[in-house]
Amino acid sequence: MIRAIPFAVSLLLAVPAAAQSSSGAWSYHFHMGVGQYLTGEWDSPTGGALNLSCLKGGRVSIMAQIKGQAPPAGSVLRLVASSREGDAESRFTVDAKGSAEMRADSAAFRTLWASLRARDIVTLRYADHRFSVQSLDGAQKLLPVKPCG
Repeated sequence: MIRAIPFAVSLLLAVPAAAQSSSGAWSYHFHMGVGQYLTGEWDSPTGGALNLSCLKGGRVSIMAQIKGQAPPAGSVLRLVASSREGDAESRFTVDAKGSAEMRADSAAFRTLWASLRARDIVTLRYADHRFSVQSLDGAQKLLPVKPCG
């Protein structure tokens, strides 16, 4: 019985570890049914961050911040994934909360996801000309082949 207690404790401690992982500049966190893939530092007064949230019901939310600020409501968020092989640009209109929501299996999101896995950097561009460059180091390893898979 005494040996069973440390084993049970180790199982409990292993559960949170499975809910989080990281690879290179990217991290993954699963909480309350939402899986979040993040690069950059959220709410930072410098730099930028990109968050791809896999929501319930097969939907996704794309959120970005530059110097801790979301894109202006109703504007277009441009995400340009780049490498020596070239660039792939995706455009998303953000809502009043500064995020773009769509189906995970939509052509626009699948294209973005594949570009993030295949390229080296992603440039976040707001309509007001602010921009930030984020590393895609580790994205190919951390992002599954199928979006939100």
